[in-house]
Amino acid sequence: MKKLSLFKSGVVLVLSLLTACSGPAYLGKTYTPTQHVDIYLDAADVKKPYEVMGTSEVGQGLSSLNAVQEKVINLGKGKGADGVIMKLTEEVTGSQRNDFGAIDNGKKKNTYTGGSVTNNIKVKKVQATFIKYQ
Repeated sequence: MKKLSLFKSGVVLVLSLLTACSGPAYLGKTYTPTQHVDIYLDAADVKKPYEVMGTSEVGQGLSSLNAVQEKVINLGKGKGADGVIMKLTEEVTGSQRNDFGAIDNGKKKNTYTGGSVTNNIKVKKVQATFIKYQ
């Protein structure tokens, strides 16, 4: 029984590591890897003619926006991009509601006073458009 439990723990650990190490999803063309990727925050900033070679969205599971940017740059290098246009977005993934209230036991009748506060749960993501200069 203990061997089976240990085996299950090992399988879960391996699957977790594989998931953590997998890169972000990429949709597009692949070229010979590059050593440098130019960074743009708006398509209008790109002064050279280019073609869009692919896109990706990165964000969940990374500790900081710097880590996300580094991940995007490395993905671009691996796919052969000359540049990447990055856009920071926020996605509402849910909401949390907190209710509060109090009962005032007055002389003649009980009075309830209360309300609620709803907060959206947001996840920051970077939408990356990879480009190849013509």
